[in-house]
Amino acid sequence: MKKNLLAVSALALAVMSGSALAANGDVQFLGVVTNTTCDVNPGVNGAVNSVVQLGTAPVGDKASVVNFSLKPDMSQTGCQGLTNTNTVTIAWTGPFDGNGLKAQSGAADDAWTEIKTTNATVDKTINTTNLSAEIAGDQFIANNGQGMTFSAQLNGVAKAGDYQSAAAYVVAYN
Repeated sequence: MKKNLLAVSALALAVMSGSALAANGDVQFLGVVTNTTCDVNPGVNGAVNSVVQLGTAPVGDKASVVNFSLKPDMSQTGCQGLTNTNTVTIAWTGPFDGNGLKAQSGAADDAWTEIKTTNATVDKTINTTNLSAEIAGDQFIANNGQGMTFSAQLNGVAKAGDYQSAAAYVVAYN
């Protein structure tokens, strides 16, 4: 009987010590509630693609400009219903600084990408000062859904090597 009690006590202690070592954590849930729903897809050179290949920038210089867009899915009635009375706002989050999108990894960790709007209501560079841009709803869906267009340009600084970064966007319709 003593052996069984000792075994049960040891088992209980083992279970309790394991739960005492469990780590706490957080989960973030993000979303937007809106009257209009219109899915948006990133595109590069007319193709749906979420990877923008920036090319090569010499140390201390810039790479060629690459154009990309965030296009509405025109098969959805919410997209088709946008008019000039609607405003489409695209807000960015990520490792932005005063210049643009900083590197998240890679040997060229001092490089950055300049992202500019090219058809927004007011064109601007996306950085910590300007993390969002607006476009009229009718222009957003013009030309079978051209969306909001951007240019991206990699800026090499002092370090050579690869550059990698990412940014998230949220689209709101008003």
